[in-house]
Amino acid sequence: MVAKSLIKLTDEAIIPTLALIVAKMVGLYLTSLTFNLPFEVKTQGFLNILPAISFNNIADYTIAENYSNLAMLIVAALGTFFVLVRARFFHASHIHPKLHARLVRLNLESLIAPSYHLYHQAAIWLIFLWLTVGFLILSSILGTAYVQIAIIAFVVAANFSWIFALDIEKEVEISRESV
Repeated sequence: MVAKSLIKLTDEAIIPTLALIVAKMVGLYLTSLTFNLPFEVKTQGFLNILPAISFNNIADYTIAENYSNLAMLIVAALGTFFVLVRARFFHASHIHPKLHARLVRLNLESLIAPSYHLYHQAAIWLIFLWLTVGFLILSSILGTAYVQIAIIAFVVAANFSWIFALDIEKEVEISRESV
């Protein structure tokens, strides 16, 4: 069972990983274009696989870094929000009967998800959200990111974690009642 859950977690981590990498890269590029920040792309990046981007001065780097961090945070928060909405309203164990009937009538029954699927998705998105928070806090301590972004990220992650905990609590209550 543990091996099956680890495989499921790995499988669920692919899309969030790609989404966060793309958000960071697109955020850097759009910030550079919007603020006319000159940058240079070098092929001597991490393990010579990923490119390295360098800016002319630290001020340009700080602006680009902060906006790309914000883009990454927004993607992590939206992904987590989407999964939490599914867990709250389209959870197979506690979906409202009227909503279930409406989804069946509209042939949208595929929106309803079982606990196993939802909890793995939520765990992965929350892990990535908290990793983003940790990265932002570390960047704030090092002086390359604005503290306000780290504070907002922490508040969002804490609230989403609380909402997820409430859903797990509701699931436990339902399983106790059925026994």
